[in-house]
Amino acid sequence: MVRSLSLLRWLTGFWILVLAASALSHAATETAPAPSAADQTFYRVADRYLDQTQRLFPTQSSINGYHKYDGLLEDFSAPNVSKMITIFKGFRKELAAVDRAKLSVSAQVDRSLLMQDCEANLFLLTSLRPFLKDPLFYNDILGNSTLFITQTPPDSKEFPARMESLVARMKKIPPFLEQAKKNLANPAQVQTKFCIVLNPGNLEFFQTTLPPLAQKVPALTKAATDESAKVIVALQSYQKWLESDLLPRSNGDWQLGKELWTKKLQLTLGSDLTPEEILQRAQDKLQKDRAEMLVVALPLHNKLFPDHKHEETGEDLINVVVKETLGELSKQHSKPDALFSDVKDKWTPKIKEYIRRSGIIDLPPEEDNFVIEPTPAFMDGAAVAFFNPPPAFEPELKKSFWVSSIPKGGSPEKDVEVAESYLKEYNDYGLQSLIIHEAFPGHYVQSWYALKSPLASVYKKVYASGTFAEGWAVLAEEEMFTSGFADGDPANYLVHKKFDLRVPMNAILDSKLHTSGMSEAEGDSWAMDLMTRYGFQEEAEAKGKLRRAKITSTQLSTYFVGFTELMDILLDTKDLEKDKFTLKSFNDRVLSFGTIPPRDVRRLMFAAPAAPATPAAPAVPANQTAPATQGSSGK
Repeated sequence: MVRSLSLLRWLTGFWILVLAASALSHAATETAPAPSAADQTFYRVADRYLDQTQRLFPTQSSINGYHKYDGLLEDFSAPNVSKMITIFKGFRKELAAVDRAKLSVSAQVDRSLLMQDCEANLFLLTSLRPFLKDPLFYNDILGNSTLFITQTPPDSKEFPARMESLVARMKKIPPFLEQAKKNLANPAQVQTKFCIVLNPGNLEFFQTTLPPLAQKVPALTKAATDESAKVIVALQSYQKWLESDLLPRSNGDWQLGKELWTKKLQLTLGSDLTPEEILQRAQDKLQKDRAEMLVVALPLHNKLFPDHKHEETGEDLINVVVKETLGELSKQHSKPDALFSDVKDKWTPKIKEYIRRSGIIDLPPEEDNFVIEPTPAFMDGAAVAFFNPPPAFEPELKKSFWVSSIPKGGSPEKDVEVAESYLKEYNDYGLQSLIIHEAFPGHYVQSWYALKSPLASVYKKVYASGTFAEGWAVLAEEEMFTSGFADGDPANYLVHKKFDLRVPMNAILDSKLHTSGMSEAEGDSWAMDLMTRYGFQEEAEAKGKLRRAKITSTQLSTYFVGFTELMDILLDTKDLEKDKFTLKSFNDRVLSFGTIPPRDVRRLMFAAPAAPATPAAPAVPANQTAPATQGSSGK
């Protein structure tokens, strides 16, 4: 999954751990015409909106590499929340007053992105209000507030300034935690329990990660050490409070209900599809994909189990034949201590070699700053893997494919049981699908194209679309396997189709769990049956997905909706270009616009060809350069 660069997973529905949609670089080309008067007027408002939102959400500012507000930390006290609401209402009025018809197509997309972000912020502050009922909201802020200040290499000239900001921010963490204690009233139990698991990751940063970093700036070592000691005490106290105070009174409801969920879905997706259309299309795709799996599985099943003759028909036949076949294939998996190295050294090179040979898309240069590394502790376990793009204003920093650790079961015996279930789910074939989705040619490659795009304004960078990011990653899987990646290897293709079932199931889970009115017990039973019986998932995977569906409402829908809309664009392009169509030219074109909602991609894909009018870069903090242009990015 891709980490979101919107404020937090609550703001637009993506998991920030997540949950970052791809960072794009602002670039102005020499051949682009000067922006019109209407565009210039709009971008003056847009520049102010960008700076103000970074100030109001300073952790988000650090995530974007906009370091002007690194010394600050979010304030969700009642007076400040009221102030924020007033500011966003003012911007909503200003943005609505801009005459869309007079703007260039690119500026129209930017205006749409800002209006959607403004509405999402107001929805978060006035309706969702996670700062009053979700401890994970504070966990996300804490983890990201330190992670993205320290992304800068310690030997860089900027690092002392980052450390100085971190010291200033650390001073605000104990009051921030006290505000969380004051605000949090009645969370859902699933939220508090998971926060208790994740919060020690924040503690780990100050106990383990920070000390060697502080040594890199001798002038600040003592100050950093002193403030860190205070934060450690505060976090330890907060952990005890979570366990002994908040958890016993965590009786809230994680279900949003139809009205809130529908509104949040609209803001998350940026799509014209209705919830009813999404659900129906997801159910249709699930049925179609399961039928295809039986066709692929039968020859394998007959070879693996020549003595197994089944009298079942219809869905029951699919369930038994596909399950037995997948069960045998899943035995081919990594050893627990080799999972990470297999991802990095065994399967990633194989996938890259195929992409180069197939020619479906050009890969980033080998010298690009791409790394495969463990998931940061404060997010470890929230998802199996993430792609974390570089900050929007610092595109030269590393691009991280994070691989989470194998979950624990709570006892030595359970640990072994959970690990085996996990490894069977992410078997040798499953790991290949995972890498394709997260990196090659999924999130990482898409991010690289966005970074060097001359068409992507700074606003398309900061207010990026998770629907496009996840939709592209799913489309990338589809393109890989339909272009021949698993030719001669039906086992690999069958496991890919199993992973593909998650896409419609995610949307179905998201909708049903939050809007159907089922009790938690009823919803848990229904969801586990859907995932294990119809989706052939291992129990460990299904339990993790169920928790994720509860705490990241609407994010799971981005995969299916993004894929559906991008696939529709692909099919329409094929119809339009006929014999002239090539997959590579389509991919180059669809990735050239940056990470914007697929409905806006459609508008730009089929608009009359014209050079985009790209606005001047907005003001950037002192001592910081603007996002790199295509020519100066060195990519």
